[in-house]
Amino acid sequence: MHTLRLALLSLLLTSLLSACASPRAQWEKPGANSTQAHNTYAGCQYELGLTDKSANEKQTLLKYCMERDGYRLQSY
Repeated sequence: MHTLRLALLSLLLTSLLSACASPRAQWEKPGANSTQAHNTYAGCQYELGLTDKSANEKQTLLKYCMERDGYRLQSY
């Protein structure tokens, strides 16, 4: 039982550390704030929700939709 707890704790700590080390990405556009970016993203998601595309196609189209409106995905 002690070994199982130790293994679970180790797994949890590894997951937390890797999440902190993962790069963060955010849609940015010169002159736009985070609320505007969020609203544009939500609008693109709504438009894509009306289509019968696959999940992969929707992800690609979402990127194009955001870029069409002047946003670029920035990693930190």
